[in-house]
Amino acid sequence: MTRKLEFCFDFISPYSYVAFHALPHYLKGVEAQLVYRPVFLGAIMKNTGNRPPGMVPAKATYMQKDLQRSCDRYGISFRMNPHFPMMNTRPVLRIACALTGSDQESFIRTIFHHVWAAPEPLKTDELDQVKAVCEAAGLDGTKMVALSEDTNAKSAMIANTENALERGAFGTPSFFVGDTLFFGHDRLDYAAELLKGPQPVG
Repeated sequence: MTRKLEFCFDFISPYSYVAFHALPHYLKGVEAQLVYRPVFLGAIMKNTGNRPPGMVPAKATYMQKDLQRSCDRYGISFRMNPHFPMMNTRPVLRIACALTGSDQESFIRTIFHHVWAAPEPLKTDELDQVKAVCEAAGLDGTKMVALSEDTNAKSAMIANTENALERGAFGTPSFFVGDTLFFGHDRLDYAAELLKGPQPVG
């Protein structure tokens, strides 16, 4: 049976952006199903008492340098989004929850790019902007925007978030192999090792 690697992310998290691009490097040659789990980071932080790095001055200074270093490693562009950290990502998270397959991956890639790399920073709750970047990427912008208010998508985002909390997540990006949690893109090598290891019996 092919194992799953569950990727819990929020578009507000710049390290989730890094993780999205780091994943192919660690999954190359690994037999695993990558499952995207959009989660609402605000709820996870509140329920665990965690604090955003930007609220700790020394961490904020470090994060700026570390993010650029991390993006350089994976050959991706980066610029800070001026709307960060006061970003409402729930509309785009719901859309990501409603999609599957290549449409889901394309949407996630598009939103991450426009939040953290494109010259014009995306404001994630401005649906006209979301529609425009989706259409430029070859996605059905009207459909995408409609999904942001889809009842099932709202429920899925809540369920993903609650499930991540129940399994010990305290931030994003978080990864699960079974019930084993790995936090941060810099722990993907550990996740890959577990994926390549012997299957549990039973």
